Amino acid sequence: MGLLNALRVRIMNFMIFFLIIILLPGLPPRTTFPYKDFTVSPPKELKGALEPNFHLEGAERLLEGRIYGPEHLIVRNNEIYTGLHGGEIIKLTANHVTHVAKFGQPCAETYEEARCGRPLGMAFDTQGNNLIVADAYYGLWQVDLTSHKKQLLVSPRQELPGKSIARPAKIFNSVAVSKQGDIYWTDSSSDFPLQDLVFTAFANPSGRLFKYNRAKNVSEVLLDELFFANGLALSPNEDFIVVAETGGMRLTKYILTGPKAGQSEVFVEGLPGVPDNLTPDADGIWVPLPSTADSENPSAFSLFSRFPTIRLFLARMLTLFELPFRYINSVYPNKFCQRFVHFIGHGESIMLLAPKRTTVVRVDWNGNIVGSLHGFDKSVAGISHVLEFQDYLYLGSPFNHYLARVKSPKASKQPTVKVRNVRVEGEGLEASVGASPKTTTTAKPKAQAAPKTTTTTTTTTKKPTTTTTTTKKPTTTTTTTTTTPKPKTTTAKPATTTTPTTTTTPKPATTTTTKKSTTAPTTTTTTTPKPATTTTKRTVPSKPAPVEEEIPVDTKPPQKEKLKVINKQGDHVEL
Repeated sequence: MGLLNALRVRIMNFMIFFLIIILLPGLPPRTTFPYKDFTVSPPKELKGALEPNFHLEGAERLLEGRIYGPEHLIVRNNEIYTGLHGGEIIKLTANHVTHVAKFGQPCAETYEEARCGRPLGMAFDTQGNNLIVADAYYGLWQVDLTSHKKQLLVSPRQELPGKSIARPAKIFNSVAVSKQGDIYWTDSSSDFPLQDLVFTAFANPSGRLFKYNRAKNVSEVLLDELFFANGLALSPNEDFIVVAETGGMRLTKYILTGPKAGQSEVFVEGLPGVPDNLTPDADGIWVPLPSTADSENPSAFSLFSRFPTIRLFLARMLTLFELPFRYINSVYPNKFCQRFVHFIGHGESIMLLAPKRTTVVRVDWNGNIVGSLHGFDKSVAGISHVLEFQDYLYLGSPFNHYLARVKSPKASKQPTVKVRNVRVEGEGLEASVGASPKTTTTAKPKAQAAPKTTTTTTTTTKKPTTTTTTTKKPTTTTTTTTTTPKPKTTTAKPATTTTPTTTTTPKPATTTTTKKSTTAPTTTTTTTPKPATTTTKRTVPSKPAPVEEEIPVDTKPPQKEKLKVINKQGDHVEL
């Protein structure tokens, strides 16, 4: 009875504390939109195109210990550009690292991220030799790759439009540039900066998709209330753009042209993890999942999406938990408090609870999941970007101290044998490999003792045909030469022993000449109007080289012969 009373007291105390936290007005954090329930589609089962494999295992680590947090990867002229912790953009040529630009103020430690700067999304400009960069803290920039001068396009202090409420951007994230030079970019959250990333999992969605107009120097809002708007991918025809909603575990499609222009729809939902940067190509999109999710390991973003009161309580509790450390650091700045606040809010704490599985999803332009890559050995984790370059997939991550790469699935197709120096020798003939010999002559065979008749037959045709010459009981096989105008080829055919008959078809014309023999045989010539075999004219290929032959990789090894023994009856039988 005493145990039940003690348990009842504990529950009552917790409920009183819970009500004080959620009902007390003015407690941080403050959000743009009120807490309300919303739904997130559950992750799809790992079957079909999502069937687990081990393609991401054994990843090769490049520049380990020399770089930290290569979040986004783009390539030009065999040089990979990426942004790092500390606000620096570099380019990689083999193992050589070259400085490109620096954002923010000089700093010494990575936990001073708000001061250092943090470049996230990047894209090459289509209107000049520029690099468009979205720095999470310092806004949208244009970097001249020739002079290395920087120009601020959108400031973090600038109030930007929304569908209902205008407010500044807090996390400048991803960038995409159209062929006409329009810049599309995302603001992941209007409530919290990147160093408080964890709080975005508890607040209501406030992300936005913008289109920046260079001529007017204004940003037009296209979508609002996105659940942590992240990566962007323009379609090949640029008739729509796809934006990743990290918290919603889905991709959203915004239509740019056509009768449905200005409308949006779900492109892919129920991804087995939270999507990050998108890498488009002609066939589809690479979608990396820095943190995976399934039925046993739900995403922190969607765990309490339908319970706004619990989310409000957790957000305020986490704020109160950090509050003493923030206050101490404001009075007496120290590394311990700064590191602790950065570790809790930035997202590194969430990665400790992430599942072991690492996944990258492949999506086509119709919104279908067509493939996936998985790994379980932690050789690479927290993948935020996929760059397909030189038969490799380069894998970026904001948490890794290296750049990882694995073999591209497209580079591991069935092997092929390439035959070079192929030429066509004439119409109606098969292509030959290498230089074709002009004359081929068989050696004159030795005479053999036997029957009485020796016959030599020479057949000349305008086009290669099939000629059968038979003799009765030949004693010696001599050389039979077939000559065609293109190419000059001499072949030898041994005589066979049957009834002596020579058959000549009317088209093409055939001339048969019988020379002297030791014994005059009885020869009968029969001409048939329609040959039994027809010759199909072969179409000569216009570009015969190169020739590729697919070699199957599943060739079965030869079967071993079974051991044979002699039984009691003296017969050979298998053991």
